[in-house]
Amino acid sequence: MYYIYSTTNLNTMIKIKFTPYILLTTVLFLLLSCGSQQDQLPGANIEKISSPDKNLTIDDITAVGFKKNKTYKVNDLPEAKSAYYGFLKIPKEKITIDYELRFYENQEKANSIGVEWVTERIGKDAILTKGDATWKEGVKDARTCGGDSGHGKGYSLVVASSTCNLAKYFDYFVYGNMIILCQGKDVEQSANNCRLILSKLEPAAE
Repeated sequence: MYYIYSTTNLNTMIKIKFTPYILLTTVLFLLLSCGSQQDQLPGANIEKISSPDKNLTIDDITAVGFKKNKTYKVNDLPEAKSAYYGFLKIPKEKITIDYELRFYENQEKANSIGVEWVTERIGKDAILTKGDATWKEGVKDARTCGGDSGHGKGYSLVVASSTCNLAKYFDYFVYGNMIILCQGKDVEQSANNCRLILSKLEPAAE
């Protein structure tokens, strides 16, 4: 049996009795609440690698609201058919989310070849200088300024902000023949932003 003491003022102390059963019930309730909120996010059921039979083009993505800012040259990106940089506008929240899209012949090539070329642009250890990056296209667009961007309190924000050398993308998804890199301050936010735009490509529920 456990007790929690709550002070309402200097002269009054309330003792609340908690049995192990009540504590366990409280913890389970909190966990289920967090889980249900996560399930309500757009595309919550979309896996990191999914829809292997889909063969997408940029037209499929612009049709759901993606705004193309740049078309990247893919001469030095093995097996890639095309690549783009742009954003999705979220009117209700008055924000935009940046994405990088890379298209391949099929999902097999996206997985076996494309993913290897994506990982160095992801997360706090991302390679964000042209001199060091394996693929030079889009390196500047993969950087962001300000905020800790998931790098933690120990990261030198003064230097990072002045050089705009913080990673913009913290996760990617492989959806059909497309690899999508998604803006976010950490892996969770990036993954949610990936699912957000991919949910617009999913069949409407009947």
